[in-house]
Amino acid sequence: MALKGVNIVRKYIRIILVSFLFLYGCSESDIIEKDNQGTNEENEKGNNIEMNGIDIYDFYYLNKAPAAEQKHSLDDVIKVFFSEWSMTGGNTMAIDIENGEIYKEPRWTKLGVDSLEKPVKVEDVNQVIEVLQKYEVQDWKTDYTFEDPSTYEDGYSWRLWLQFKDGTVEKHSGEGTEKEKLTPEEFEYFVDELIKYVDERL
Repeated sequence: MALKGVNIVRKYIRIILVSFLFLYGCSESDIIEKDNQGTNEENEKGNNIEMNGIDIYDFYYLNKAPAAEQKHSLDDVIKVFFSEWSMTGGNTMAIDIENGEIYKEPRWTKLGVDSLEKPVKVEDVNQVIEVLQKYEVQDWKTDYTFEDPSTYEDGYSWRLWLQFKDGTVEKHSGEGTEKEKLTPEEFEYFVDELIKYVDERL
């Protein structure tokens, strides 16, 4: 009789445990569903969009942001990244239009743009948009490269990346040995104006 009583108690304990686990699982599903709904709402608003846990609006992950598949207005640019490199030196500029900031000594990484120092706040950051418009950068080719990089050691390379409000990025670049053939018309004037703007504020 005692053994039978113990078995009955065990049976009830199992039923209670199974019921508890079932109810807990249901509540967890509700929480996850609500979280997903919240994330979708943020995505629709264009804020804090994440891809595999990466915030594509963070300069640090700029290289992970999706490519722009359609032409956007330059008024929608929120970030500008420009770099050029040669054996004699180079320039790298990272400008956050949306937050009115210029990065000090930015460096390019596999993920995007990084800096060891805090960005500098500026009030007239929209002047950068005016420079982009002046030189009609959206009419530039996507890639000016015409040589196989394995055929030379010394050369010149540049890239201009524009991120828009929807998180997508428009890219223009060139790499090779003949700078004149690797760059669009009035490219030097564009670079000079951009460098002057950044230097005067840093």
